[in-house]
Parts: sequence; structure tokens; C-alpha cells
Amino acid sequence: MSFVSYKKYPNSLQAKEIASLLSKYNILNEYVENKNSLDSNFSSVLLEEYEIKIKPEDFKKADEILFKQASQLIDSLPDDYYLFSFSNKELIDIVIKKDEWSELDYALAIHLLKSRGVSVTNESIEKANNQRINELKKPEKSNSAWIAVGYICAILGGFLGYVIGYILLTQKKTLPNGERIYVYSESDRKHGKNILYLGTSFFVLSIILVLTL
Repeated sequence: MSFVSYKKYPNSLQAKEIASLLSKYNILNEYVENKNSLDSNFSSVLLEEYEIKIKPEDFKKADEILFKQASQLIDSLPDDYYLFSFSNKELIDIVIKKDEWSELDYALAIHLLKSRGVSVTNESIEKANNQRINELKKPEKSNSAWIAVGYICAILGGFLGYVIGYILLTQKKTLPNGERIYVYSESDRKHGKNILYLGTSFFVLSIILVLTL
């Protein structure tokens, strides 16, 4: 099975350290530098993102490795580290939505909850993870205006219609457990398929008309 996106980091050093750590525990991984810049007339970089990809079946093992490493850093944190001022409710939210937080913040949230007498068991964490996965599995709501634009552009033979249709039909996302799912609902994907077919048909028709004139 091919690699899928596991973690993304804002700097290369952090990403390379994680890649090295995973390799140490025999988890095959791929380090990717994603840079979106302005055209060649500009030198500034708009976005730099450093990504680690692994196989879906290695997600659980990788999570355990990173959690263990992060837990070892807790005692070295400064007293004014921002999570120390979080309420129990805010810390629980971190545990539930760990995919939105760093490994260190996730490990610290669990540590703080336990130190405050809040019961955080492996079973409760597993339950929270499953609930989060089910929440993330819900299809994203598409923009009806963009679907309409897609149909219009497809009929006019515009490239934008093809792009909108392709995104609606094929775009996927990776869940925290490594599972890959479609981003949009079955209904929206049907719209995407229709837009692609219309766009292709009208594009071919326009070429035929041009050649016959």
C-alpha cells in the first residue's frame, strides 16, 4: 500500500526529526517539502510545509512512538507554558481533537487531566478517538454556488468547470487512523461526475465545430 499523509510541520528540522525517529522504529516513511511560491518573477515563498507520509497500517504504531517521546518532554516545559492555564474542559477538547494539536500538547493534556484527578483511561481515550473518527467521516458541505458555476463553465467549455467537477468527484482526505475517504457526499460527487461529463462533451463539440467551420 502506498504512503499517505501522516503529519505536517511548519519547519524542516522538526519534520526531519520525526522522520528519523520513525525510521529508528522501522516505520517506513517519506519526507516531503511542500512549497507554494509566487511565479518566477518573485523570490518570496508564500507557504512552506513539511510533510511526513507513512503507510496507513503504521499510523497506530507511529502515534504510540510520538506520544512516548512527547511524554518525556513534559518535565522540561517552562512553568508559563500556555497549556498549564487551560481548564479541564479545554484539555478534554484537546484529547478529543488530538489531530488539531501537536504531539506534545496532546500528551501534556492527558498528563494534566490525570494530575487534576480526572479519570483518563485507555478505554476512554479509545472511545474519544473513535468518536472523532466518526465525526471526521461526515462529508463536508459543498458550496451550491460553486456547483452551479461548475455546470455553467462546463457548458461553456471552460477549464474551471472541469476543475470543480474533478475536485467534487475525486478529492479525498486522510483520517487520523490512516483511512482515506472521499471529502464530499455521494450526491455532490454525482454532481462532479456530471460536470466532468458535460465539460468533456461540450469541449469536444466545440473542437468539432471549429474544425468544420
